[in-house]
Amino acid sequence: MVVASIVAIEASVYLEREDTVSLEDTVSLLQVHANQPSMGMGMGSDLCRTGLRSGRFCCGGDCGKCGGRGCQNRPGGASSCCTTRITSSGRRCNGGRMQNCLLPKRRGMGMGMGRGMGGGEEGEEGEEGEGEGGEEEPPIPPVDISEPSVVEELALCETSLQFTNVLRSNLGGAGPDGGEEGLLFGGVSEGTDLLVNAKTVYTPNMLNPLGGVLRNGARQGFGVINMASGSSVDLTFTLIDANTGAPKVENEFVMTFFDGDHGMGHESRESIAITGMSSFVVDDASSLDVSEVSDASLASGLGDGVFTSTLRGTKEDNPTSPLSLSALQAKRTVTAFFQDKSQFDVTLTESGYVNPQGRNIFFAGASSLICSEDAKCISYQCPLNWQLRQEAEFITCSAKPCAAVDNGLCCVEVEVEVEEEATRLGNSMGNSMGMGSNMGKGSNMGNGSRMGRGKR
Repeated sequence: MVVASIVAIEASVYLEREDTVSLEDTVSLLQVHANQPSMGMGMGSDLCRTGLRSGRFCCGGDCGKCGGRGCQNRPGGASSCCTTRITSSGRRCNGGRMQNCLLPKRRGMGMGMGRGMGGGEEGEEGEEGEGEGGEEEPPIPPVDISEPSVVEELALCETSLQFTNVLRSNLGGAGPDGGEEGLLFGGVSEGTDLLVNAKTVYTPNMLNPLGGVLRNGARQGFGVINMASGSSVDLTFTLIDANTGAPKVENEFVMTFFDGDHGMGHESRESIAITGMSSFVVDDASSLDVSEVSDASLASGLGDGVFTSTLRGTKEDNPTSPLSLSALQAKRTVTAFFQDKSQFDVTLTESGYVNPQGRNIFFAGASSLICSEDAKCISYQCPLNWQLRQEAEFITCSAKPCAAVDNGLCCVEVEVEVEEEATRLGNSMGNSMGMGSNMGKGSNMGNGSRMGRGKR
């Protein structure tokens, strides 16, 4: 073994330096090293020798790939190849030949800290069952949405909630619409609406006649709630059946809150407290101050975390797409994961501002913290007699990658002019070759002009 060779060399060097060293001293030195853990021991390197690793998961050796979409259809099935099933089993790896099990958790890595918020070195793993800060990891640990294989298995990106349609805007009874209290988004997923209710007094910005409650609603794929500085409000987000209006439980979904920054005053802060989480994730270099959230609370679906701004911001650095965040925007974002729920609670707080002002809270479903950047129309191949829109490179597809459902979004139909002269095309072909004669009405092959016009 490599360790034995290193020890032998070290003993040899020791003998050369100490001519009078006794045999007992040499044996003692070797024994000390033999009792020390080898490099990688305690870090799980001796585990999962016959299985497939992905993060802290050890899948079956016959799976071909550990986790990800379609894992249940691989040799061994879901219990062997799906990371979510391995998590729910609670099986811990305790031998080199053991498979379908969880490897030790990296020291300092709490759930939601998978993007660099943990205190441990990369690859440094704690004792079996040890969680963040020495916390005992629960028997069934929470789902880790910082693992791409987990996100892919749960289809969190493909089934993301969409915020494009507002059915009623009357949060806290502040208008501008009448009717029942609440901000109601329509069609956030198939057959599902989302209702945001204020449980405490809601105070929008009153200083800007064009702002305030007029900002509430949907914008560029985000849900938006406007608040006055120096105010706080408790909100309940509820998924409801679009047909019956009853609460609708979803197995898994995510909600992302963006732009966690504050005003120019040194003491100003913006905080978002989320209750009922099963997991969460922030960026490696997150600027948010994250409260401690235990794995046990997350595993039971009762995770309660507070995410507070530490940096100033302006409207110029606001996000423009949930799935296309800049490095700065990602630092100010948190994605929360929920399981088997129809609702969760959020408290929004704007405090410490010297000058009164309005603040906008942005939220959406999935984000680029867990999903790859969105697909643009420029990558889509339009069908016959269609062509890409002139602004295709700036248009985001609804599917990822762009698919047939995006045809009308990305492409425009080309109107081909069919005229009576076209029936004589064959007769005129010989005359037009090399002579630049007209084909159809006013088009010229010598000049390379196209038949037909693109409709814009």
